[in-house]
Amino acid sequence: MPDLLSIAPLTESVPVRGAKAIIRGVDIEEIIGLISRFPKIRKMWATGQWDVEQLLGMSREAVAAVIAAGCSNIDEANARNLALDEKAEILAAIIRVTMPRGPGPFMATLTALMGTVGGAASPTAPASKSRKRSPN
Repeated sequence: MPDLLSIAPLTESVPVRGAKAIIRGVDIEEIIGLISRFPKIRKMWATGQWDVEQLLGMSREAVAAVIAAGCSNIDEANARNLALDEKAEILAAIIRVTMPRGPGPFMATLTALMGTVGGAASPTAPASKSRKRSPN
C-alpha cells in the first residue's frame, strides 16, 4: 500500500479523433473562476447536482471553460470545436477525476468543512442580510 507522500494525481485519458484528451481534476481556484464566470455553474455547485446533461445544456463558452479546466491539453478555443459526444465523454471523465467518490460525498464533506471553518450552514443557502430597522 503506498504512503500518502507517493500518491500520484488522478488522471484519465479520453480518445478524441485519434488523439487522447488528458483529463485531470479541476482544482479549487479553477472552480472558483468557473462559478464566478458562469451563473449556471454556480447553481450546480450550490445544489451539488453535477450532471453531464446539465453541463451540456449550458452555453458553449461554459462547456468549453469546464473542459479546458479539466484537460491538460485542450484549451477553450479547441474545446468549442469538439463534437457533442466528445464533450459528453470528456465532461464525464472530468467529474470522475475531480470528485472520485462522486458529487454527493464531495458536497457533504464540503458542507461539513464550511460549517467547521467558515460558520456557513450550507453551500446551498446564501447568507442572509439583515435589514436595519427604520427609526420611524
